[in-house]
Amino acid sequence: MKPSGQTRVAVMIDGSYFNRVSTFYKFEHNVGRRLSLSGLMDFIRIAAADMEEVSRNRCRVVEAHYFRGRYTLRDLEDRARNASFVEESLRNDRVFDQILAASNITPHFTRIDTNSEPPKEQGIDVWLALEAFDLAVSDRCDVVALVAGDGDFVPLVKKINAIGKRALVVAWSMKSEAGTQVRFSGPLAGAAAYFLDMADLIDNPDDEEQRALVDQLFVDN
Repeated sequence: MKPSGQTRVAVMIDGSYFNRVSTFYKFEHNVGRRLSLSGLMDFIRIAAADMEEVSRNRCRVVEAHYFRGRYTLRDLEDRARNASFVEESLRNDRVFDQILAASNITPHFTRIDTNSEPPKEQGIDVWLALEAFDLAVSDRCDVVALVAGDGDFVPLVKKINAIGKRALVVAWSMKSEAGTQVRFSGPLAGAAAYFLDMADLIDNPDDEEQRALVDQLFVDN
């Protein structure tokens, strides 16, 4: 049951998209730092409160979920250049699992299809959409914040809005001098009840308060 006067936010993260954005900021942007998941959660909470026109202390993230494909140990060994590569990959996975746990984000991993070239995720977008719609239709949230840029999520966004919840799309569109790009779908942004153009917000904060919030979006090197 919804607490009186409170706005509940559920955050759904397309892990591959998030990783591309984070890598862009680390290696292609003058920020030179990766995105912070906990910082992103708080940024979304504050933005949702302002968009919903409620007090920020009456808006909270009630659930957060992260979706991404992951190699099995056997797949890593088959594709590895050497044993140290496998060890480092497994270590990175373990560290990231700890970051997810510390940020109260539930991970959802599916096996990467290594029979295709290049290897690709299978069914992860469908899984994210099903979990997001279940949260909305079961009245476990008021706002579904979707950290993604793929136009395939347009039907999900429209369905969330149609049942009386609000879909908030959190996305980036950027291009480096070297040609590296991160994009979001225009129809996806247009279908959302609320939209955060994160690249613009990060590069052009309105005031000192927003500048401080932007700084918290990145990990401390």
